[in-house]
Amino acid sequence: MLCPDSVGALLVRFPELVAQIKTWARSPNRWVRRASLVSFIRLARKGDYLDAIYEISASLFADSDDLIQKANGWLLREAGKADRQRLEKFLLQHGPEIPRTTLRYAIERFDEKKRESILLAKRKN
Repeated sequence: MLCPDSVGALLVRFPELVAQIKTWARSPNRWVRRASLVSFIRLARKGDYLDAIYEISASLFADSDDLIQKANGWLLREAGKADRQRLEKFLLQHGPEIPRTTLRYAIERFDEKKRESILLAKRKN
């Protein structure tokens, strides 16, 4: 995969590029917005750049494009592999803002009780 492998490797070597990739989230082009998320997939698994990951993720909650919502959930799920408590806290904090598709992807690795409690908390807010 181009973005997770190539762009992710560039981010490891040149961390200053993170600021540029954050701007991609505001692009009118859906594929550029999606790239702003998936470029961090492999890094998220290792717990790298989590601050930037959560910032980009939150900035795209209002995006109605299904492919963006799925990529966002995928990125959050991968970030959760490195720090599950941080992901859970982030999801609970932003519950009402998170599109259902994004949330479903993000929590699919949680056990059933945890998924239900997060979905219930989203509805209550």
